Amino acid sequence: MPIEQRHPLVEIKDTVAEFVSKETELAAAELKPSAKAAGIGAGFFAGAAVFVFHALWMLVILIALSIGLLLYAVTPMGPWGSFTLGFLASVLISLLIAGVLFTLGRGKFSQVKKPEATITEAKATLDAVVDAITSRGKGSAVETKPSHRPSFRAPDDGQVA
Repeated sequence: MPIEQRHPLVEIKDTVAEFVSKETELAAAELKPSAKAAGIGAGFFAGAAVFVFHALWMLVILIALSIGLLLYAVTPMGPWGSFTLGFLASVLISLLIAGVLFTLGRGKFSQVKKPEATITEAKATLDAVVDAITSRGKGSAVETKPSHRPSFRAPDDGQVA
């Protein structure tokens, strides 16, 4: 059975479509862990913000009670003094928790990486296409061979796709 020859532009279109599909898969596989780390880091930052807000709220109450105690200075350390120390302890604990959550969030954000393999593969393919176009002479036919197409590794099983 004779093999029907296709137009070179159809071959290029099919090859580019396959390349874009594989590059999209590679980028998705490479970006998922970074996106997950960024999401977890954002959650830690949100938790830290909640505790900082709580600490500021407690600080405002502490200041209000302190002013009240100054005005009511006639009485030595009584119930108001113990309430003030309780609020101060709450402020310090909230700031400590916010600091721990902030440190954890910063650690997760440092794990976010750009898709190095995708960028390298795309640049290499673009360079190869540009070289192929500039090196062929006028009137020469464009021929694509499956052996010259880039191969990609599937992210989960390591097999060549």
